[in-house]
Amino acid sequence: MDKETLIRLAQPAATALLAISVMTLPITVKAYGDSMEISGSINVFCEYGTCQN
Repeated sequence: MDKETLIRLAQPAATALLAISVMTLPITVKAYGDSMEISGSINVFCEYGTCQN
C-alpha cells in the first residue's frame, strides 16, 4: 500500500471514528452522571431585617 492510498483511506476512517465518538458521548456523560453524589447543607442568612419566618 502506497502513501496516496493511505491518505485516501485516512480521511473516511477519521470521519467514521469522529461520528462514533459523537454518538457515544451521551452514554459517556450519563455514566459519569450516575456516579455523582452531592451532600451537605445550605445555610441562608438574611440581612437588614428582610427575612420572614
